Amino acid sequence: MKYYQELTILPDPEISGYFIWSKLYNQLHIALADIKNTHKIETIGVSFPDYYFDSKNGKSSKLGNKLRVFAPNKEGLENLNLNKWLERLTDYVHIKPIKDVPDKIEGYLSVHRYRFKPVEIQARSLAKKLGISLDDAMATIAKRKPEKPVPYIRLMSETNKSPYMLKVLQQPADKPTLGEFNTYGMNGMSDNITVPHW
Repeated sequence: MKYYQELTILPDPEISGYFIWSKLYNQLHIALADIKNTHKIETIGVSFPDYYFDSKNGKSSKLGNKLRVFAPNKEGLENLNLNKWLERLTDYVHIKPIKDVPDKIEGYLSVHRYRFKPVEIQARSLAKKLGISLDDAMATIAKRKPEKPVPYIRLMSETNKSPYMLKVLQQPADKPTLGEFNTYGMNGMSDNITVPHW
């Protein structure tokens, strides 16, 4: 990743930052789907510079108020055209111009759309797969790690208009890894494509 744009949610005493995140990310998701369909670009990723998740106790988490959008080339961000997609949010979101990623960075991050199947669904699936009772499957599932209370953004599905939570798990990565992101600018749970961090 060589280029990025930084977006900052501006404080507003009358409107919650969570509400702005929802509006901002809804538009970004549509823009990333559009650029994938129109230009076949799937290499645009995001990070949350102020992200915090207390992985030891799981009692504290936040996205912060900044978002960085990365691309391997300047044309990707120019085609994405965040100013157009976020023009209705200019009172609430400050968009910086496209810049080069700094030479000195702290490391790399992988950002995931965190998905966790409810325990009951996991147990039914395991019982069917192994041909065991639901009680035995529940006992096995109970030994697994519980769901992480990661920060999230509330979104509305464009197709069926039902609300859902975009849960975000951001974690350090050992080395840079290139690849494609989903239309949230993130990895699924099994991918580890990275973006720079500073």
